[in-house]
Amino acid sequence: MSGKRVVRIIFGLILLVVFAVCSYMSFMAAPKSMDMNKAPAESAAPVETPAPSAAPEESPAVSQEPVESEVPEETPEPVNSDLPQIDITSWEYILANLDNPIGEYTPTTETLEGQPLDTRIIEPMKEFVAAARAEGLSVYLSSGYRDYATQQYLYNRKVAQYGEEVAKTIVAPPGTSEHQTGLACDITDRYYESKDRSLENTAMYQWMSQHCQEYGFIVRYPDGKEDVTGIIYEPWHFRYVGVEAATYIMEHGLCLEEFLDLYK
Repeated sequence: MSGKRVVRIIFGLILLVVFAVCSYMSFMAAPKSMDMNKAPAESAAPVETPAPSAAPEESPAVSQEPVESEVPEETPEPVNSDLPQIDITSWEYILANLDNPIGEYTPTTETLEGQPLDTRIIEPMKEFVAAARAEGLSVYLSSGYRDYATQQYLYNRKVAQYGEEVAKTIVAPPGTSEHQTGLACDITDRYYESKDRSLENTAMYQWMSQHCQEYGFIVRYPDGKEDVTGIIYEPWHFRYVGVEAATYIMEHGLCLEEFLDLYK
């Protein structure tokens, strides 16, 4: 074999070996290169995207209109604002009728001109009578306080005369009579065996019915109030209730029941 050919073979072998070695090194180097390329991406800390800031809440629009302050409501005036400021549970306003019996109620009494009356109305009655007499009028106190037994006797007598339905409109049954309170008195210009509505024509009644409230008295059973009082018109029966109440009652044409009802 010639020398040149041997050299070529050796040179070819060397090239083959070099090629193989290069190929091997390239093969081995390729994964490392990829790992190196990937490393920075993996080691880099992830960049956090800042959370979007919350939109600020809108403040409610302020009204430009002025705010009116609340004005406290006024307490309405009572319908009967001119009513006397009285305590209707006081003794002057005791009510005795068929709907309001007083049983065997007994007041403390004193006698005035032969008639017993509640001691608390003695002075007003004296003044009332004296004022009428000062006008030149004749005044006679015909019937004041009556106890339960006396009223029972008078009532039974009327029942015998007229029957119970009529009798109780003339004389109150015992326990329901104004006279038993001691606050009432029958007043005429002289003694009468019996009384009727004609007594309204006497000068004494005309004056007393117009001035009674000045002394705290009222006409207890006025004309036209029979359905309320249950008693016939008695232009002789005066009842004490005090000046303030008497003035209101007489000026407004009321009976005692109607007046007391105004406070309910």
